[in-house]
Amino acid sequence: MKKSSVCPKRPIPLISLLILAVLVVLVVSTGWFMSSSQDATATAVHNISEFYLEELSDQTCRQLQNALDQQLQDLEAALQVVRETGLADHASLQHYMTDLSQIYHFDLFALVDEDGLVYTPDGISPGQSEGTFPGQSDHTFPSTGQTDPYITIERSADGRDMLCMTLPIEGISIDEKALTYGVAGIASDTLIVRLDLQDDKGLIFSNVVSADGSYIVKTPHYHLDENDNIFSALEEQADFQNGYSAEQMRADLQAQRAGITAYRLKGELHYTYYALAQGTDWYLTTTIHYDTVSTNVEAVSATITQNSMIQLASMLLVLSAVFFVYFWQRRRNETLHLEKMKAEESSRAKSLFLSNMSHDIRTPMNAIIGFTDLAIQNEKDPDPASTHDYLVKIRTASRHLLDLINDVLDMSRIESGKIHLDAVPCDLCTILRDMETILHGQIQEKGSTLTVEMADVRDHYVYCDKLRLDQILLNLLGNAVKFTPAGGHILLTLSQKASQTSGYGSYEFQVADNGIGMSQEFAKKVFEPFERERTSTVSGIQGTGLGMAITKNLVDLMKGSIQVETAPGKGTTFRICLDLPLCKEADIEKVRKTQPSAVQSQTELQGKRVLLVEDNELNREIAMELLLQYGFEVEEVQDGSIAVEMLRQAQPGRYDLVLMDIQMPIMDGYAATRTIRAMTGSPYCSIPIVAMTANAFEEDKKAALENGMDGHIAKPVDVTALIELLHSILKPDKPTAS
Repeated sequence: MKKSSVCPKRPIPLISLLILAVLVVLVVSTGWFMSSSQDATATAVHNISEFYLEELSDQTCRQLQNALDQQLQDLEAALQVVRETGLADHASLQHYMTDLSQIYHFDLFALVDEDGLVYTPDGISPGQSEGTFPGQSDHTFPSTGQTDPYITIERSADGRDMLCMTLPIEGISIDEKALTYGVAGIASDTLIVRLDLQDDKGLIFSNVVSADGSYIVKTPHYHLDENDNIFSALEEQADFQNGYSAEQMRADLQAQRAGITAYRLKGELHYTYYALAQGTDWYLTTTIHYDTVSTNVEAVSATITQNSMIQLASMLLVLSAVFFVYFWQRRRNETLHLEKMKAEESSRAKSLFLSNMSHDIRTPMNAIIGFTDLAIQNEKDPDPASTHDYLVKIRTASRHLLDLINDVLDMSRIESGKIHLDAVPCDLCTILRDMETILHGQIQEKGSTLTVEMADVRDHYVYCDKLRLDQILLNLLGNAVKFTPAGGHILLTLSQKASQTSGYGSYEFQVADNGIGMSQEFAKKVFEPFERERTSTVSGIQGTGLGMAITKNLVDLMKGSIQVETAPGKGTTFRICLDLPLCKEADIEKVRKTQPSAVQSQTELQGKRVLLVEDNELNREIAMELLLQYGFEVEEVQDGSIAVEMLRQAQPGRYDLVLMDIQMPIMDGYAATRTIRAMTGSPYCSIPIVAMTANAFEEDKKAALENGMDGHIAKPVDVTALIELLHSILKPDKPTAS
C-alpha cells in the first residue's frame, strides 16, 4: 500500500498563540480604556490637584516658617546692635532705630520700656500700664513672666495689617529705664510678595487664616467677593461638590487636620487644600483652578488614547522582535542604572559642595555687607571709632573669604592633579622658627603659648616644596590655636629618624595641643572636605572645613603620612612623617647666605615713575592710591595696546616700571609684554614689568616670567609684598626717571 502523500498537520507555533492572545487583550483593554477615560481623567485631576496642592502648601509653610524665623533673627540682631551701642539719649536711639529698620527691612520697629513708653523711629508715645502701640489698643505686653517670643496680628496707624514678632529683652536701658520688649512687624502685603502667595495668572493662590476662618494674610481673589472670613465667603458664594462642605472644612481646622475641598464658583470648579502651618496656630489654604490641571491631564489622556490605537495597529510587528528587545533592553537598563547611580552620586556631591560653599561664603559676605551698610549709614552722624571698628571687621571677614577662596581653589587643583611640587633647598629649622614668628600675634591675642623643639635633627638642609610644607604646618598650627582655649599650650616638634634610603632624611613633624580635642567618630573623617565637628564649643569658630583635607592631600603628594591622636577635652596631636632628599653642600651654602629682605622705607621709592596698566576702574583706583602713598608718580591706562603705544612715544627715562594686568579686552598683559620686549632699539624694551593680576597660581607666576615679565604680585594686593617686590626691582641706588 502506498503511503499517503499528504503532509501531517503541524502544531501552531507558541509565539503565534502568544501574539493572538496579546491582540485580543489589546482590543478588549483599549475599548475599556476609551470608555473609562473620562472618569479616569476626572479622578486624575482630583488626585493630581490634591498632590500638587499638598506639595505647594508644604513648600509655602516652610517659606512662612523661614520668614518668621528670619524676622526673629533680624529682631535679635537689631536688639544686639542697640545693646552693644550703649545709647545715651532718645535722639541716638531714634537714629539707630531708623537705620536698623532700613537695614533689616522692618515695616514696624518698636521698643517698650518698663513704664509702658513705646519708642519707634518716629518718636516716643505713652502706652497703657502694660504697654501698647500708638493707635493699636489691642496689642498688650504681659508685665512679668513672659520669656519666649510671640506673634500677633496688628493694624498699624496707617491701616496696614501687620504680623508682629514680640521679643522680651534684658540688658538694654535708656534714661535709666529698662527696655522690656522689642517688636518687629512685617506688613501682610510685604509677606504676600516674599512668600509668592499668588501666581502671575491668578489661577493658584494661598491665604493664611486662623482656626475660626479669619484672614491673617489675604491674597487678592479673582473669584471670591470681599469678606473677612473664608468660611462666610464660601458659605455665601460656593456650591460644594462631591459631599464637601464649609462645615467639614471648619471641623478639620478646629481639629488641626489637613484636608481638601471642592466647590464651584460662577460655574467654575476649584480645589482648596488646607493644612496647619508648623510652629503657629494658623492655617495655610491653597486654591487651584480645575482648568489649570484638567487641560494638561486631558491632553495627556488624548495622547495616550491615540498612542494606544497606534500601538494596536503595530503590535504584531513589535512582538516579532520582543525577545530580542527584551534582552537588549535589560542589558541597557543595567547600564543606565549604573550611570544613573553615578550621576546621582555626582549630583549629591555637587549639591553638598554648593550648600557648604553657599554657607561658608555667605557668612563673611554677610559681615562685609552688613558692616559696610553700617559704615555708610554712619556718614550721616560720623563716629570715627564706630567706623574704624566696622572697617576692621570688614577686613577680617574679607581675609576669611579670601582664605576660603584659596582653600577651594587649592582643593580643586589637588583633586584635578594640577598641583606639582617644586623642590628647592631649604632649612627645616628656619621653617619652624618662621612658624613661631608668623603665629606669635595670634597666640598672644589668644592667651596661649607655643613651644618649638628640634631634637636630634642632624640634617636640617633638605630639598622640599617650602611653600607647601609651610601650608601644611600653618594649617595644623592654625587649628591648634583656634581650638585651644586661653591658657593652653601648643607644641611644635621636629625630630629626625633613621632613614632606610641613602641620601634621604626621615623626619617627623608633631603638632600637639591641650585644647578641646575631637571625638573618635569625627577623628575618622577629619581629613574629608567640609567636615567640622558639630559641637557647642566648635560652632562659633570660623573655618572652611577644607584645611585638613588640603593638608592630607599635600602630605600624600610628598609621599608622606599623617596620623591623629585625640580625645574630647584632652587635646589633639598630629604626626607627619616625610622622607626628604638631603641638600648637597653647594646648595647648603646658598641657603646659609640667603637673608630675608629688610623692610624698605617709603622715602627710597619716592619719585619713581610707574605706568599702571589695568582695565578695571576700581582696581586702578586702589593701585593708584597705594602707589601714591609710597611716593610713586603714576600714569594709568586701560589696556595693553595703549601701554605699548605710550612706551613707543615716550621720551627716554619717563618711566621706571610697568605694573601690568593680565586679562584685558584688546591686548592682554602677556601680549603687551612680548610686544614691548620686541621693540628693538627702544629704551623701554628692557623696562621692568610686573604682573599684578588675579591669576594667582604657581603656573601663572611661571607664565609671567616666561613671557618676559620681571615679577608677579597677586590680587588682592598685599601692600607689603608689593613694595618689597618693587624695591627689589627698583634698587635704592637706581636713578629716578627724569
